[in-house]
Amino acid sequence: MLSEKLKQIGFTENESNVYLELLRVGPQAVSVVAKMSGLNRTTTYSVLKSLMRKGIISFHCNGSVKYYAASDPNSLVAYLDSKCKTYEYYKGQVLNFIPKFRALKGDSVLRKPVVSYFDGLEGVKHVMYDALDAVCDFRACLAFPKWFESGLKDFLIEYKEIRITGKKLKLRAMTPDTQEVRAFFDENYDASSPITDFLFVDAGMYESMFEVEVNIYDNKVSMINLDKGFEYGVIIESKEFAEMQKMMFDMAWIGLKKKND
Repeated sequence: MLSEKLKQIGFTENESNVYLELLRVGPQAVSVVAKMSGLNRTTTYSVLKSLMRKGIISFHCNGSVKYYAASDPNSLVAYLDSKCKTYEYYKGQVLNFIPKFRALKGDSVLRKPVVSYFDGLEGVKHVMYDALDAVCDFRACLAFPKWFESGLKDFLIEYKEIRITGKKLKLRAMTPDTQEVRAFFDENYDASSPITDFLFVDAGMYESMFEVEVNIYDNKVSMINLDKGFEYGVIIESKEFAEMQKMMFDMAWIGLKKKND
C-alpha cells in the first residue's frame, strides 16, 4: 500500500522499495541495500542517486564505506513542494509560448466552429487560463457567487494577478451585485484602474445571467459551469459566433448601465 502511494507521486517501483527498506531497517551500505531490495549493485547505485536527488535519503561515511539512510518522511512533503514549484514554472513558460504554438496553425479561417470540452475543476482552470492569451480586451459575465461556493477565491485572486500584472489584459465584466461580491471586489480590485471595468447587476432580477460564467475574447467564447460535482468548461472557437456574442454583450452592457444610472 505504501509502495503504491509513493509510485503515485512519481517514484519508480525500485525507488519505492529501496526507500521503504531504508525506513524499516535504518542506515545500510550499498551491498546490504542491494540484497534487501533484490537488485544488482549497479541498479542499486542508480536508485540511491535518484533518491538523493529527490532529497529523501542521505548518506554518511564510516571509513571508506558509505551508509545510506532514509530521511524523515516529512521530506516527502518537501519533495512534492519542489515538484509543484517546478510545474508552476513550466506552466508559466508554456502560457507565454502558447501564442507561438498557435501561430503554427496558419492563417486559414475556420468556417466550422471548433468546440473543446474540459472536465472537472482542472478543466475549468484550463479554460480560464486560455483567456489569458487573448490578443484583444475581453468581456465576461462573471459568476463570482459560484466561484465562492466552490471554495476557489484564492484561484480568482491568483488569476487576477496574472491578468493584470503579468498580462496587462483589459477586462469588461458584468457580475451580480451581492454583498459578498462587493466585499471581494473592494478587497482585491482597484476601482479606479483602467484595466478592469465592472458593472454590478441586480442579482435577483438577472440571476439566470450568472448560472454559468461566460468569457468572450478574440475568436472564442468560453462557458464554465461550477455546480459542485458537475464542474466543466467549454471553449467554442468561431469568429462569427464570437462576434455575435460580443455584440450581444455590448448591447446588454449599455442597457444595464443606463438602468443602473
